[in-house]
Amino acid sequence: MKRLKTRLIPSLMFLAMLAFSSSAVAAVVAIVNKANTSADKKMISKLYSLEAKTWPDGSRAILYEISVESEREEFSMTYTGKNADTLETNLAKAVFVGRSKPHKVFSSDASIIDEVAKEKDAVGYVNESSLNNSVRAVR
Repeated sequence: MKRLKTRLIPSLMFLAMLAFSSSAVAAVVAIVNKANTSADKKMISKLYSLEAKTWPDGSRAILYEISVESEREEFSMTYTGKNADTLETNLAKAVFVGRSKPHKVFSSDASIIDEVAKEKDAVGYVNESSLNNSVRAVR
């Protein structure tokens, strides 16, 4: 019994630390220009899944991506339910046959926020901790 306790307690402590550290990580959120009042999570899913190309008002959506793999994966799973590789493959096929244009890829959240703030039809995603009041988060 004593041996079990000496193994069980460190294991439980490790699991508790793991749970605490993963909850401390900020989430990835979709962002749009503040003028875009029609964007919602379902619409963003349709855009990134290539099921739609335009916003409800008919204007063509401009999609931005981040080069950070973990953020791409979290966004993909949270907003579309598909992994990032699947979305990337589908986009590559659509670009090849002329149905879509490649998404512009940025290396920082600040760059995406700046571009989305300037372009009314843009959509992107960033780490929630990077948000500022120049864009609107879509959760």
